[in-house]
Amino acid sequence: MIFEKEQDLVKEKAGISMYVNLVGGSFKKLSSQDVDYKLFDHNKNLCAYAEVKVIETKISDSFPLRLSARKVIKLIDKRLNPVIIWKCVDGIIYSNPQEITGEMHWSDKDVDLEVKYTNKKQFRYVRA
Repeated sequence: MIFEKEQDLVKEKAGISMYVNLVGGSFKKLSSQDVDYKLFDHNKNLCAYAEVKVIETKISDSFPLRLSARKVIKLIDKRLNPVIIWKCVDGIIYSNPQEITGEMHWSDKDVDLEVKYTNKKQFRYVRA
C-alpha cells in the first residue's frame, strides 16, 4: 500500500482549494482507500468527486499527464461529476475523465496500469 507523503498532501490540498475557489462550494478529504475528495455546492449538497495528482512541473511542461487506471476507474464508479486535477508548481490542470481520451499502458515506474493523456486541448488550466 502506498501512503501519500505529508508534503504531497499539502500540495494536494492547495490544488483542490484552487479548484473549489474556481467553481464554488467546499470539499472533504476521503480515506486513503477511496478517491481523494467529495465536493459540495454552496448549499452543502454533494455535487462531485475529485482525484488530485501532485506533479512537480510547470503547467507548460506537464504533458503527457499520467494517472493510475485504478484511480480513474474508482473516480468514474462514483457516477457523480468526476473531476481529475493535476496540481502543478504554477497552477492546476483539470478535466472530467469522461470528456478526455488517453492511452493505457503499463508503468514500470509505478508497477501499475496507467492512463497517459497527451491532448492539451481537452483540459482546462488555472495559473496560481
